[in-house]
Amino acid sequence: MKEKILEELKKRYTLTQKDMQGLQKIKKGTTNIDCDTYEIEGVGNLFLMNMKAMLGAMKMETYVITPFSKDLSFCNIDTVQAMGNDMCLFEMYKTSLHDEDLSVFEPIKEKYKDLPEYDGGEHWYDSVRLSSSIGKKGKKIMAEGNGMLEDCLIAYLDLLEKALDCDPEAKKEEVRKYVDRLIAEGGMAVDGLSKMIGKEETTKLIRDYMYNI
Repeated sequence: MKEKILEELKKRYTLTQKDMQGLQKIKKGTTNIDCDTYEIEGVGNLFLMNMKAMLGAMKMETYVITPFSKDLSFCNIDTVQAMGNDMCLFEMYKTSLHDEDLSVFEPIKEKYKDLPEYDGGEHWYDSVRLSSSIGKKGKKIMAEGNGMLEDCLIAYLDLLEKALDCDPEAKKEEVRKYVDRLIAEGGMAVDGLSKMIGKEETTKLIRDYMYNI
């Protein structure tokens, strides 16, 4: 997905890679994490992370597009491969200043309705998780799951191109509220990272680079 995300964004925007102050590559025991972050000119922040653990038996990818100058909620794209199971998630969390029309995602949900659903249980962020979010989990679903994520990515970028300009500081404050709770109360990627690299490094990675607040 990393190459696809960069390819599609570069068709539309200028990307400038940013220095991650030593956090671009993290190694803890058998866990290797590679990260990159970019400024999306006129939009906001892009974060890309690939993690391998247990000698490659577990692989996780996390990608976050966070608009600050455009009034569209941020999106996370996650894939996990572990113990014979594949998981593919596209999620949007309410951080826009106004309501959004997310009906463009309904045909995608219909297209991939036969893939097994991901049930992550109940979490604090369910109340701000938007209807466009889609999660699938099952054995050997990665090929179809990546197809679903690519469709979601294109739909999201189409919305981003049409999104209204907004006050970046007001938008950043909405993202900050989400990130404060994410660090305090946890989430899938945060909990996994904290166990592997510690709370302090995880907090810096999330605040400064994943969401750039």
